[in-house]
Amino acid sequence: MLKKLKIKNSTILLVGIVIILLGVILGFYDYFMEKKNKAFSDMNIMLYENELPENIDDDSEIEQKIEENPIEEPEPEKPQNQETKYNYIGILEIPKISLKRGFLDINSRYNNVDYNITVINGSTFPDEKNNNLILASHSGLCSICFFHNLYKLSVNDVAYVYYKNIKYNYKVTNIYEVEKTGKVAIYRDNSKNTLTLITCTRNSDTKQTVYILELTNKENY
Repeated sequence: MLKKLKIKNSTILLVGIVIILLGVILGFYDYFMEKKNKAFSDMNIMLYENELPENIDDDSEIEQKIEENPIEEPEPEKPQNQETKYNYIGILEIPKISLKRGFLDINSRYNNVDYNITVINGSTFPDEKNNNLILASHSGLCSICFFHNLYKLSVNDVAYVYYKNIKYNYKVTNIYEVEKTGKVAIYRDNSKNTLTLITCTRNSDTKQTVYILELTNKENY
């Protein structure tokens, strides 16, 4: 009788352990699915530019809608010096967060946040006068979340853009958050050459962060 009771207690204990393990596994699954969905949140962007200080009367608008995932998958990248099937036209480098990644021609079908750092429609390139190169990427924990560590940047941190054999050196001059309303205000000095970086705000489902960087100098490379 005592032996049967011990066997019964052991069985109950084993069943309890299995139930607890299943609960833990399901809990972690839900957690990581939530993180994944957050990382792949929509980044539909409509931009409008205002000079600094803010000019409320400036109603020029730039519209950009990120395309949905293309049907065809891109070929795997080749690791050598950013030379890939994507045919990058330039490279963004931010030493503080160990980021060095290419960007594509604005008309490329792979100029999409689901594949690369994306050049937003309405951007002007570094070799143009008073330009503003606008780049966007996902943040979060995923293989395409190239701006995951952008939150670590502070005013006066530096970034570089390599474009047409010229290295353009930029310095962060302003960082601000905006609500995810489908429209992002870019406050910059329109008389200067600037680089604008946009990503989802860390630990927020409702905001995006905008980083304004101004050109300090350029050099051949």
